Amino acid sequence: MTVVGFRGASATEDRFPAADRVVSTSPGRLREDLTFNENTYAVVMTHNFIDDRLTVDELLSTNVPYIGLMGPRERFEEMQDDFAEEEQAKTPNELQNLYTPAGLDLGGDTPYQIAHSIVSELLVVDNNRAPRHLKAREGPIHERVTLGSPQSDD
Repeated sequence: MTVVGFRGASATEDRFPAADRVVSTSPGRLREDLTFNENTYAVVMTHNFIDDRLTVDELLSTNVPYIGLMGPRERFEEMQDDFAEEEQAKTPNELQNLYTPAGLDLGGDTPYQIAHSIVSELLVVDNNRAPRHLKAREGPIHERVTLGSPQSDD
């Protein structure tokens, strides 16, 4: 997991000891300082509307399969208004990988529960599945593994 911050003092390894990498950059340098591909999943929340907007704009131009924007839906609606005013309105096709508000509705309000709802949504996207209860699934929960013929020591 990589943590990206836009203020050098807040993006430190001491603050995020579980991160594999901590990067301090700016929204405009994201694609220069980081590598994005189909295995990259991004969650955005900087507590700064302009940084969030610039970050979302940068991420939308990558092949990232999941861009989660935290915060209320109205926050993104304001972003869309800004994009339109700048004649950079986003099409539904451009927004297909953007999930806002980020997460599945699991009913939680604590940071821990919100994190679980976002990770759950990431898994849904990664596995190309629709969220649903396992009790609604017919058949086995997991696909059966077929073992090959036994190995011999000869």
